[in-house]
Amino acid sequence: MVLPKEIGHQVRFGKSLIELFRRGCWEIPEIMGASGMAIVGLGLALIGLSNYAKNDGDNKEYKSYYCVIRSDDPRAKLIRNPVKTEY
Repeated sequence: MVLPKEIGHQVRFGKSLIELFRRGCWEIPEIMGASGMAIVGLGLALIGLSNYAKNDGDNKEYKSYYCVIRSDDPRAKLIRNPVKTEY
């Protein structure tokens, strides 16, 4: 019985988590690359949301509703642009 010749090369991967990642990059590089970019995008979105919340991002100059704040309210000192009465 004649065995067929090997064409190309055989790639063997181990059973660890790193080897699973390497095998995924070998077999489906498009999916692994897109998954990596999605993880990076989620990380950047979380950083952006935390910066937005930390810098009082909800304090907009033009709002769709009026909100009356008393002068002794701690949020009163956060107002950047009080109502202008110059016309």
